[in-house]
Amino acid sequence: MNLSILVAEQVGLVILLAFALVNIPAFRRMLVVSNWQSQLGLWLIFATFAVISNLIGVLIAPDNQIIKRTLLLSIPQGYSVANVRILTVTVAGIVGGPLVGGGVGLTAGMFRAFQESFSPEAMFYIPSTLLIGILSGFFYDQRRQRFSPLKALNGFFIGLLMESIQMTFVLLFSPTGWTLVKFIGLPMIVISALGTSVFLSIIRLFFQQELAAQAAQTRTVLNLALSTLPVFQHGFTTAAAQTVVHLIIKYTTFDAVSITDRHWILAFEGV
Repeated sequence: MNLSILVAEQVGLVILLAFALVNIPAFRRMLVVSNWQSQLGLWLIFATFAVISNLIGVLIAPDNQIIKRTLLLSIPQGYSVANVRILTVTVAGIVGGPLVGGGVGLTAGMFRAFQESFSPEAMFYIPSTLLIGILSGFFYDQRRQRFSPLKALNGFFIGLLMESIQMTFVLLFSPTGWTLVKFIGLPMIVISALGTSVFLSIIRLFFQQELAAQAAQTRTVLNLALSTLPVFQHGFTTAAAQTVVHLIIKYTTFDAVSITDRHWILAFEGV
């Protein structure tokens, strides 16, 4: 089994998550509104996915043999896991800030240590993922400028940096150290960076489309206003009302439009 392919499959799940999330209005509001409710919601979403990432990771024996398991409810001491936990923590920090990133990182790290029954060899996952979540959160302010998520290229390099930090911790504190890093380091760093880039690209694309739609609506309103204002210069007559109704139908997607006074229908057009 190829490690790169197995990790890429996990990244695919993250991409599906991104597509699902951006279509949920509540999630989009969390990205726009900065308050404790939004931060709590983002933490719940990304912490849940970080836990899932730990559960569906690729189990690796001390001799770098890949062990096939469906769910990693527990991990034998001395074994390691290749997963997309850091990708999830990184994106959480970028879209939610240091508090959200740190909270998701702490949750992910504690669950990873829990999988090894909080053995001393696994405790380094807690500070490493906490640090990564906080550091990625420092890019949050840049994302907030003009309400635009980070560009994909920036996300790629941030992903590279954060996964490299994790590999440094693995090198220094894991029982298998360099033996493990030389086996999982390159595919994990590159694939995680690509996943971060794609995730942010999806969010960015969605908001660009939303902004384009809002701009189109604004242009429609302005054109309608410029067309209707001259019509009423000579008074609010039935003829003027009929002209305005026709213009509203022309510039909008309404099926029917009517203008009335308190007693009579002055103009109507549509189905």
